[in-house]
Amino acid sequence: MTAAALQLLDFLVPFGALLRRAPDAPPFAHWPRLLWRYVPQTFFGYWLFSLIPWIGGFVYMLVLVPLSARRHAQERGLPGLPPALLLQYFVVILIGFGGLWSTTGHLFMADWVASQIGWPTGSPFQTELAFATLGLSLAALLAIWITDHLITAVVVAKSVFLLGAAYVHLVDAIAHANYSPLNIGTPLVGDLVYPALLLTLLWKARNQGPSS
Repeated sequence: MTAAALQLLDFLVPFGALLRRAPDAPPFAHWPRLLWRYVPQTFFGYWLFSLIPWIGGFVYMLVLVPLSARRHAQERGLPGLPPALLLQYFVVILIGFGGLWSTTGHLFMADWVASQIGWPTGSPFQTELAFATLGLSLAALLAIWITDHLITAVVVAKSVFLLGAAYVHLVDAIAHANYSPLNIGTPLVGDLVYPALLLTLLWKARNQGPSS
C-alpha cells in the first residue's frame, strides 16, 4: 500500500495505530487518546461506511479492520496475518468499538431502534441492554493491553449474545411475521457471521499460539 493509502487506513481505522503502539508502551498507556481521539474518530469513520446501504458496516469490519491488522503484522515482521493478532483487532474494534456504537443507539435513539426492529417503543429493557452492551464493550477494549484469557472470555460472551439475538429475531420473524429491517436485515446476518468468525479465529489462535 502507498503511504497515502496507509494514512487513509489509519484515519478510518484509528484503533490500528493504537494497537501497533500498545506492545511497546506501559500497560494502559494512551488511554486519554483512546477516549478523546480514537473512539470519536472511529465513530466518524464507521458512520461514513454506515451510509453505504446494507454492506457498509461489513466492509468496515471485514475489509478495513483486517487490512489494519495486516499492516500491524508486517511492521512487526510477523509471517502472514496471525489469527491471534486478527482476533485481537476484531475483539477491540468489532466488539469494543462496535459495542459503543450499539450502546449509543439503544441509549440515545431507543425508540427509533425499537421501531426499526419492529418492537414496542418506550421499553426500559433497551436501557438495560445498552448498559449490558457497554460493559462487554469496555471489557473488549481492555484487550488493547490485556490479551489471552480476556480475549477468550469476551469472544465466548459476545458469541453467545449474538447467536441468542439471532435466535430471537428469527423466531420473531417466523412467529409474528416481523420483517422489519433491523429484525431480519443486516444485523441478523452479523449475528450469525460474526460469532462464526470470532470462534473460528479463537480456535486457530489457541492452536497456533499468541502473536503481537
